[in-house]
Amino acid sequence: MPETSKYFERFVLRRVISGLITILCCLIIGCGGSTPPRPIPALNGNFSISATSAGTSGLNTFAGAIQTDSTGRVTGTLHVQGSLLFCFGVPFDLPFTGTIDATGHLNATIAGSNNQAITLNATVSPDGALLSNGDYSGSGAGCAGGDHGTVSGFQVQAFTGTYSGTFSPSASTNITLTIDLRQSTVPDSHGMFPLSASTITVTGGTACGFSSATLSPPASVASGKDMELVLVGSDQLSIMFLFGETTDGTTNLVRGQALIDTGPCGGQGGLINLSRP
Repeated sequence: MPETSKYFERFVLRRVISGLITILCCLIIGCGGSTPPRPIPALNGNFSISATSAGTSGLNTFAGAIQTDSTGRVTGTLHVQGSLLFCFGVPFDLPFTGTIDATGHLNATIAGSNNQAITLNATVSPDGALLSNGDYSGSGAGCAGGDHGTVSGFQVQAFTGTYSGTFSPSASTNITLTIDLRQSTVPDSHGMFPLSASTITVTGGTACGFSSATLSPPASVASGKDMELVLVGSDQLSIMFLFGETTDGTTNLVRGQALIDTGPCGGQGGLINLSRP
């Protein structure tokens, strides 16, 4: 066989093998060099959003339930603590709407009363747990109009687990509470997460009507960093309110205050730290 024919056959064989490899690669990973679309970060759960004013409004905290659909559309119901509470007035349930794009950019609006609104922009972390590099601006004829500042936020983990703490309603009384809490995975119509308790152990509370206690579910909720519990004493007359705030998104420690509203120790209370192992 002439030498040129051998070279020709080798050339054809290489081209055939190369073509087969190309076809196989296209079947496995697709042709055209395209890459899969980047997933959209999603905000889902209980969130706390801090808005620090560059003007006179100080620090305001928006808290509540937020959810994101597969297209990046964001909806939720929030509540505000701070000076903007007096700007918005009624209603207390503030609609939260917006969008998140594939780069994690959030553009959203918190609607208040009297055509007032807060528009915010921020970056959502890939896992949807953090808001950073944010700013906001207020609009409308009320005191929110013209306000502006920076925004940050985080997802608050569920207040689920066994919490224990002690408070002193009087110099001679120390009451220890151990509460096995469960937070609902679904918010109520106000954007708050209902809390329930499988067991509550009370030590030292007999003189105040709390040899034992039960949780009042309708009024016991979590919203952002805040946890509110209503306990009914064993005498069925004494009621205790417990207001707490977690120090960060982990909810392992809740700092707050217990107040006995009615019963033999009505009007007494004290500071309490509830911790979870």
